[in-house]
Amino acid sequence: MRLFDEIFKGETLGTARFTQIVGGGGYFEGVKTVGDFTPERIVLYFPSGVLTVEGTGLSIGKYCDGDLRLLGTIRCVRLGEHAEAK
Repeated sequence: MRLFDEIFKGETLGTARFTQIVGGGGYFEGVKTVGDFTPERIVLYFPSGVLTVEGTGLSIGKYCDGDLRLLGTIRCVRLGEHAEAK
């Protein structure tokens, strides 16, 4: 993850990171909690903001210590305003 450190050097983004995986799914770091969740939409809360992920066949493959592996096909990722986790 040194690449992330170099790209965002000096930025105050917190610890949230997202990597989309070729062939489907994604890996999210720094997840505080999971909000709404359906096979078409998932809301992820981070200390610095909220991500809404839309796609098809979404499911959680792993969620441990703030790391979340999302399975399925990701079509769209939207960054939202910071909001308190539900």
